[in-house]
Amino acid sequence: FGSFSCLAKVGEPCVALWARILREVPNSRLLVKNKGFYSSDVQASFTNKFKAHGIAEHRLKLMSLAPTAFDHLKVYNEVDIALDTFPYSNTTTSCETMLMGVPVVTLAGNTHGSRVGVTLLSAIGMQELVSESQEEY
Repeated sequence: FGSFSCLAKVGEPCVALWARILREVPNSRLLVKNKGFYSSDVQASFTNKFKAHGIAEHRLKLMSLAPTAFDHLKVYNEVDIALDTFPYSNTTTSCETMLMGVPVVTLAGNTHGSRVGVTLLSAIGMQELVSESQEEY
């Protein structure tokens, strides 16, 4: 699994759901790429959020900026399924993810910001990747 989202979008409900996914898919890992991870303090804080949900540190791969745009896009080769954030969905990140051939799972909400993933996936005929509840996600 992977996410290249803005860390401000990865709140406690998002962490809790992503941790549940990692628990339910044995041996799975989550790659999270964000410029904030240049800081070891940010890495530790993020890792501790998952540890609080029973996820061991070795199941997370945290990456900071890549030296070039090409190197950034190559990182998508390490992701099988991208996890969209909620309640505020990704836009550019989801488009880039899909451009690189990685499916994005999104959680539909009730506001514009929480339905962007729905719009993007519907536009390309991938409605099956839209979940209506955290249980479906």
